[in-house]
Amino acid sequence: MPESRNRAKHHHHTTHRTSQPIHHAPAKVKRSAALVVATLAAILGLAVAFFTQGPDLFWMIIGTVGGGIIGYLVGRGMDKSIEKAGRK
Repeated sequence: MPESRNRAKHHHHTTHRTSQPIHHAPAKVKRSAALVVATLAAILGLAVAFFTQGPDLFWMIIGTVGGGIIGYLVGRGMDKSIEKAGRK
């Protein structure tokens, strides 16, 4: 009697899987506006200090640090408001 084509043969096929799991959707990365705004504000503070006080290193450092701190505080406020809006 002939063998059916749908019948399993004596040899077994194994499927090989990689050790890494397969992800279909990329995971969401939490991005912070505080770092971006702080960096931009620090550059702006440096520019303002340079154009108002000249190439004096002390004032350039003060302008950069001051701009960075203000930018961080503004960016942190933006992050909090975005987080609050996302919960609603």
